[in-house]
Amino acid sequence: MFSMETSLSESLSSELVAQGCTGLLMDAVTLLNLPHQLAQWTNPWIFEPLYTAPHMAGLESVSPRILKITDIQNPVLQDFLAHSHEEWGYLLLCDGTWQTLVQHMRWLTVARMPHGQDVFLKVADPAVMHAVLNNRACEQDATLFGPCRQILMADGIQGRWHAHNRPGSAPEPSHQTPYLLNAAQALAFDDVKFRGVVKDLDTHMRHYFSGYQGAATPAQRWVHLQGLATQAYERGFNSELDIIRYANIHGYLGEEALQIHLDLERILSTASPQTPSQRVEKAAHIARCRALSLREPE
Repeated sequence: MFSMETSLSESLSSELVAQGCTGLLMDAVTLLNLPHQLAQWTNPWIFEPLYTAPHMAGLESVSPRILKITDIQNPVLQDFLAHSHEEWGYLLLCDGTWQTLVQHMRWLTVARMPHGQDVFLKVADPAVMHAVLNNRACEQDATLFGPCRQILMADGIQGRWHAHNRPGSAPEPSHQTPYLLNAAQALAFDDVKFRGVVKDLDTHMRHYFSGYQGAATPAQRWVHLQGLATQAYERGFNSELDIIRYANIHGYLGEEALQIHLDLERILSTASPQTPSQRVEKAAHIARCRALSLREPE
């Protein structure tokens, strides 16, 4: 069994394929964004799709896919491990049969919310499934694990693996109704969504403002950007584009931009006929123009 404290920089051992069967579950959208990998993965590697139910007809191209891993040197697995920080998917260590594992994961593609609505569960997203598994109910109930004795998920932000261990033995399969999420699991989806917004913001800032927070450690940078996004949201700039524009102001004029450029602070904080989105767009535009003028040689 792997430890919760295993760093992403450490090599995972041959225990991955030592007993039972191992599955690598990957998100279809991620696969589609990796054309060079797909070219080399076409054969003989076979990915089992999870969206096979009649009511999922037409969704084959976006279906999560699971690959049976029998060799630690499998090139798909090695590619996945080399890019573990990018969170392409996660690993399922199973003490049941391969078909039992595939059937269990197909069952989990639809979950039932506490109020009774059935929803697609982003079962191949490690952040989503970590939030669902990281719940007190899963410490006593093995239903979510099924035949998986351990589920390994990379966390690119914390730089380590999350290892979720099944409590007890595998339960008897019972797939007549969708998995019922509890209230805490359902609420955790909001945190996952916000985490995704901050990840996208991090990518954006690295691309357009490469020197921003340049001396910070990855953990310090994450805390800073998370705080910036939270600040924007609490001020009424709620969309992802609003948050990016709010961060752009700081990218153009520095971390203390709103303390130094008080006119921009007034635009953001003063109610006007403009919507919050229009105000932050205006402030970001002024910040860009100001930054360009400050850089012009005298």
